[in-house]
Amino acid sequence: MYKYLILIPILIFTGCGNRQENNRYTQAQIESLQLNNTKVLKANTDSLITIDLNPFLKQKHFNFDSLVEEMKLIPLETTDESLLDDFRKVVITPSHIYIHDDFKGGGIVIFDKEGDFIKRISNGRGPGELVRLYDIDFDEKNNQLVAYQHSYLLFFTPSGEFIRQQQLPFGFFNFAVNPEGYVFKTLDREGNEHLEDLSDNTLLITDKKFEVKSAGIPKPHNQVAYSGDHYLCKNEELYISHRFTDTIYQYSSLDNQLKARYLLDYSSKKLPERYTINSSKKFEDFIRKNDYFFYIAQYGITASHDVFLLENWHKVLRTIVYRDKRSGNLIGGTNADFNWNETPGTAFPRWVSGEYFVSAYLPTSDENDIFTSNSTIISAEDKARAKGLDENSNPVLVLFKLKRF
Repeated sequence: MYKYLILIPILIFTGCGNRQENNRYTQAQIESLQLNNTKVLKANTDSLITIDLNPFLKQKHFNFDSLVEEMKLIPLETTDESLLDDFRKVVITPSHIYIHDDFKGGGIVIFDKEGDFIKRISNGRGPGELVRLYDIDFDEKNNQLVAYQHSYLLFFTPSGEFIRQQQLPFGFFNFAVNPEGYVFKTLDREGNEHLEDLSDNTLLITDKKFEVKSAGIPKPHNQVAYSGDHYLCKNEELYISHRFTDTIYQYSSLDNQLKARYLLDYSSKKLPERYTINSSKKFEDFIRKNDYFFYIAQYGITASHDVFLLENWHKVLRTIVYRDKRSGNLIGGTNADFNWNETPGTAFPRWVSGEYFVSAYLPTSDENDIFTSNSTIISAEDKARAKGLDENSNPVLVLFKLKRF
């Protein structure tokens, strides 16, 4: 029995809540950024690769099961404290799994590497509690979990014990930790005017003292206040994308270099720029009534493959395209065919971890009776771990590695 998954848009977009008042920061806070010493990075285009997505801009099926080389299941323990809301981000380290979910507007649940529950960090306004949480990352060098809530970074031990917090005198949406500091991705056209000549840049790179060492990637012309899940994809190296902008950048902290890495070509049905310079309401109306594809910074990378995603709200479609980095070959489409006897329907990964793309599925009794018994892709150990889960269980993380093609 074969089924296929139609990849339809999930409205994960949110208006950014990072707008700041000009008088929010003191002069001393602004001076601490050391803006006079900041280097503006120009993106090197010597290694730019054009990705032709035009052949995939139509109803197109592809066989997902045939692409999978390996698949791992990590059931997340279900307790009263560990119940999960919709996932925003998953960060996997050698010892822990951190889930940023929608609980109370943004929460963090910590599991060990086997999926056993450790702790949910409390939501509230006290020291070390969470409110208006936007993003998380893990600092491997200092062995700390780092969380961003409006204007503060919060630092925790790997098991979730609060260490300290740091207020940051600029607005941003996502961040990533690198060995020597932090990379921040801004989106708003307002709120960072105190950065003066640097305020037009959407990438801010600081050291561990939060002095701004470099900046880059000027703001595009679009004005629509929509944002995707994540604009920073960190997996060994760091990649940066932007809403409605077709270039994916690569940043190297070793030499402080910025490269334009990929240019997405979907010119046959590309959304005209004029649709992105109006209000959000007009934008939604335009894209629902017109047959265009557009890109809102949804990209992932492993050691061997890339994945790109385009949206079409008129036809209620997503186009997902995988790329083999060695051969440059592309496979994908709007419909991911899969066999319930082999795999759950997780063809679109939202996160990455080392060699693996990471997705999640909601278990049901029917699904577990099928693929956890019959799959030739999933190990006997993982089948046993997932056996007996039902619709009341927490989601199961699915880590999968693709074959070369």
